[in-house]
Amino acid sequence: MQIAQASRVPARRADAAEAPAQVGAGPAPEQDPKAARLGGVPLLSPEIFDFLQQQKIKPYVDHGAMAREQLGDGVRLLSLRAGETFTSEVPRLRINVLSGSVLLKPGNRFLDLAHTRKRVVMTRPGINLLQAVEDCVVVLADSEFLDTLSSWQELTSHARQSGSAVLADRLARVRHSLAFRRLPLEHVEQALSRMTPRHFGPGETILTKGDAGDAFYLIWSGRVGVWRTGLYDEDFQLVAELGPGDTFGDEALVSGGTRNATIKTLEDCEVLLLERDDFNAIMSQPMVEELPPDVVAKMIDTGWKVVDVRYPEEFEDAHIPGAILLPLPDLRREADAALDKNEKYITVCLSGKRSMVAAFLLKQRGFKAASMKDGMGSWCGSTESSY
Repeated sequence: MQIAQASRVPARRADAAEAPAQVGAGPAPEQDPKAARLGGVPLLSPEIFDFLQQQKIKPYVDHGAMAREQLGDGVRLLSLRAGETFTSEVPRLRINVLSGSVLLKPGNRFLDLAHTRKRVVMTRPGINLLQAVEDCVVVLADSEFLDTLSSWQELTSHARQSGSAVLADRLARVRHSLAFRRLPLEHVEQALSRMTPRHFGPGETILTKGDAGDAFYLIWSGRVGVWRTGLYDEDFQLVAELGPGDTFGDEALVSGGTRNATIKTLEDCEVLLLERDDFNAIMSQPMVEELPPDVVAKMIDTGWKVVDVRYPEEFEDAHIPGAILLPLPDLRREADAALDKNEKYITVCLSGKRSMVAAFLLKQRGFKAASMKDGMGSWCGSTESSY
């Protein structure tokens, strides 16, 4: 995807911004599952991310360099001419209007840059319709994706500020890895810190089919080939190639079985490996406790306090009465002053991703903490708003 010249839109309020337009260039790339939820709307490019930051549009202004190259996984750009409409049945898509104005239905809610720069506006369950009042450019973001991105960013910042630049680099490099995205976030940091580097020259065998599964591998650089035998003969065939960020060896490690393929290098490779004993030690440790919202409501009644780790604009839109606002990026710096280690805390966010990281960080600091599962999106109790 490429950025074209700034879109030409009619005169409008002084607060409106001239947003760059985006045009396609060749076939669309294979989509992330979260990206597919947005129905094929064009990718958000790094250049658009720079524009969002320059305009101080929430929540993008709060994200660092890591987000710049990754937002295309779950954020899309939508361009509508006056009178055109866009329909979605996907709930909890965050809406930011960059230029022009739209009506959000149901509710005929008027939205422009001023209304969405700092306010949280999201689609609801059911049919949502955006109707352009004038030519407009709109950003649509999967809110769960934004939560996950914030969580990984905070883990990376935590590692860097703890003095482990190597671990921070590893976290930044594996954020696209499906294997690591499936791990509980509180285990990701530990897994990466225990991995050891190995170098293999071109044509070397890393794993052999039938061997015991004794380690999990992450490709740091270079490429490897996956070789398997055919259904009717014992001849090995190259069935796949893997590159940086890809992983292998996890199936046999988890199941305790043998390797189902042979892995050979196609060029010089650096890999990180996690031994079975380290893997078992990590997975045997207690995870951060996730509690469903109905249980959280009862725990609040027994004295547990709520720590809301979302951004201020999300908190102001709707929060649990009595909740303490402590955004995840500020938690490490302010937790000791803002919280009491004699109290018990439940962390909450929008989807449950940021709150898991927050509870993990609080427990590392000696606080009693648990996380609310699925976040405010599933909270059915009372809420307060600053508006």
